[in-house]
Amino acid sequence: MSYVDAGYSIALSVLFVYAVALVLRRRRWERAMRVAQVAEQVEDAEAAEHVEHRAHAEHAEHVERRAHAEHAEEQAAPGARS
Repeated sequence: MSYVDAGYSIALSVLFVYAVALVLRRRRWERAMRVAQVAEQVEDAEAAEHVEHRAHAEHAEHVERRAHAEHAEEQAAPGARS
C-alpha cells in the first residue's frame, strides 16, 4: 500500500465519519423539534382549557350574583315583582 492509497483511505474515512455525524445530528434535531411541537400543543390545549374553565367560572359567578340580587330584591319588597 502506498502513501497515496493511505491518504485516500484516511480522507474517505474522515468523510464517512463526518457524514455519519451529520445524519445523527439531523435525527437528534428532528426528534427535538417533534418534542417541542408536542409540548407546544400540550401548552396550547392547557391554555385553552384554562380559558374555558375561567369563562365558565365567571359565568357561574355572574349567575350566582344575579340570583342573590333577585333574592334580596324579593326580600326587600315582597309581592312587588311580577
